[in-house]
Amino acid sequence: MTPEERAALERRRDELAPWVAGYEGERERDCVALAVADMFGSFRSARHVNEDAVGVIDSACRLLRDFPLWAIRKACDSIQQNGVWRNGAFDRQWPPSDPELIAEVRDKLRLYGDQYRSAVELLAAEVES
Repeated sequence: MTPEERAALERRRDELAPWVAGYEGERERDCVALAVADMFGSFRSARHVNEDAVGVIDSACRLLRDFPLWAIRKACDSIQQNGVWRNGAFDRQWPPSDPELIAEVRDKLRLYGDQYRSAVELLAAEVES
């Protein structure tokens, strides 16, 4: 890479970094909790109360800590509106399992995540003579 190409790639990596980083701070955690609560609340089979609801939401927030808030919101909104994709159809009866929720968040993050990883890998690659 030329120095100009490397500088452009470093700028792009730096632009993408905040878009792929996990959510931060108590304010964003509260936003994640709200998105998760709304999503689970849309499933009659998952309407928990009191300590059960707090436990489910707290567990999901910890599970999603490495993902950005925007991707979590998009995934929760999608699941709330459409249901969970299972066996070739959307299931509106049962909420997502932890792996299904993570898969949906990863799907929303894919474009930015792939570009970010590509930039990081290119910058770290050794140049062969």
